[in-house]
Amino acid sequence: MSVVSHVTLEEKMKINSYISRLVKISRIDFLTKLLSLVFGFILVTGLFRAASASQLDFSWSAPNTYIHNEGTGGEVTYIIWFYNLGNTTDKPILVPIEVFLATDTGEKHLDTYYPEIMEHVAKLDADYMGKKYSYAAIAKGELAPKVIKNCVAMFEDVDPKARRLDIYVTGISHFFFWRWRMIDYSYKITYEKEQNYWKLIEHGMSKDSTHRAHEFESRW
Repeated sequence: MSVVSHVTLEEKMKINSYISRLVKISRIDFLTKLLSLVFGFILVTGLFRAASASQLDFSWSAPNTYIHNEGTGGEVTYIIWFYNLGNTTDKPILVPIEVFLATDTGEKHLDTYYPEIMEHVAKLDADYMGKKYSYAAIAKGELAPKVIKNCVAMFEDVDPKARRLDIYVTGISHFFFWRWRMIDYSYKITYEKEQNYWKLIEHGMSKDSTHRAHEFESRW
């Protein structure tokens, strides 16, 4: 014995409409959960960034062009850049800093310290009286509580035709990333030559990997 089910066209339309609503609700529920996860991750990352940023006070001044042995025939052009690293907390923090320079003429320079010109270079700092300067190789590492390090970066034999400078500073980005051996984005500061000084164009965290493309031996 068989039972024949008679379903009218109107009832079929109602059933199909009901199924469609269920599918839409399922999709919306899935998208809602996915968006919640994404925004949750962004929020947590943002909180980590805020926490780490509050630990380190990073400031800098415009770079200077210094010509050593000017007028002697043995001139060497340097780009000199002063910056400060400050620990705002009551505990030591680790700052694995590196400073790197790229020019629009294709040059790439790693910050190197030249003690023989330091006496001349210090006078380029508007507030140099009594300061003791560090450089990346010795400034990196542990920074004591409430301590500010006055630092200088020196880049030797920079092309005098360069009109644009990109300074990359690594090791000051989100502590969460380098602690877990994730990518350490650089802080990129861009200047352009305007008459006899370097004009700030832009600055901020950057995914630009120019500084990583240049092979150099770590001084850690």
